[in-house]
Amino acid sequence: MLRDFLNLLRITGGGWIYAILILLRCPVDVLFRWTQASFLQRAFNALGQTDRVGLMDACLFFVIATLCSFLYNGTIWLIFAPFCVRMERKLRIKLYNKISTFSYEKVESLPHSEWLTRLNTDVQMPFSQPIHFPHAACSIVNISVSAIILWRLNPSVFGWVILFVVPHIFISQLLIARAMLELNKKSLEATAKNTGELTALITCADIAMLYDGQDYLMKRFEQSSLNLMKTKMKIIRRNSLSAAILPLFGLSGYLVLLIVSSSWIANGHFTFGDLSAAFQYRGGVLVGSLMLINSLISIQASMAGIRRLNKTMLKETEEQLYG
Repeated sequence: MLRDFLNLLRITGGGWIYAILILLRCPVDVLFRWTQASFLQRAFNALGQTDRVGLMDACLFFVIATLCSFLYNGTIWLIFAPFCVRMERKLRIKLYNKISTFSYEKVESLPHSEWLTRLNTDVQMPFSQPIHFPHAACSIVNISVSAIILWRLNPSVFGWVILFVVPHIFISQLLIARAMLELNKKSLEATAKNTGELTALITCADIAMLYDGQDYLMKRFEQSSLNLMKTKMKIIRRNSLSAAILPLFGLSGYLVLLIVSSSWIANGHFTFGDLSAAFQYRGGVLVGSLMLINSLISIQASMAGIRRLNKTMLKETEEQLYG
């Protein structure tokens, strides 16, 4: 999976810049999480001790840290977003130039809608997806740092958090992520076929009117549209299943941790401020895990298009593609 994406970056160029921008983006979620956790911990501890100065310091820290985090995040995305657009433009130009070098027989060996799908849908997949490799990298850093801080804060809390997070990741990968690659491949094939039927419906309208074949073309387009809808619905059902798993592990883990920590607070081994910070870092692990799962699903779904692009662009796979 990663090798296919790296091959595409080598073809497009700018892989080092892409990696550097991702590394610069990775700490943002951790900074937000640490800012919120530190503020809640300091604020509630100050309230418990009736420390007005400590509360004011906590509020001032939160304002300054939040502004700095948003400024840093906005600066990185201000650079990253135009860079991805340029990468997509460069990939589309390279793909078009590559297809232009093919012989007429090779071009005609596939429907025109297939080439249009590769030049549009496939090219958008590596860099224009809402959730992709950058979000996966950020979520890994968020999970790792939050887990380390949570372990140092309270190992028992860390154990309860992991007890509910790990099954969630395992079930999501087993039931959803594995199936997304094949489902998205079928979706791309159905999209290409639907585009071909629509092209025939438009370009052959005069001939169809002359020979009374409009109903035939409409039925073919309707059938391809229904097949595309059925394929898309399978993907939506998988995503809905992923969303349904969230309350099962997320909310139940929250309630269990709340019940367990109440006895610690009553015995004086834990403060309410520490519990508030622990919930924030738990959110970092849980939200980071959900983001990682969704990123892996999105990456798996886009792999079909990325592999098609690699097969088109790389010479060693050209004979395999066209026979």
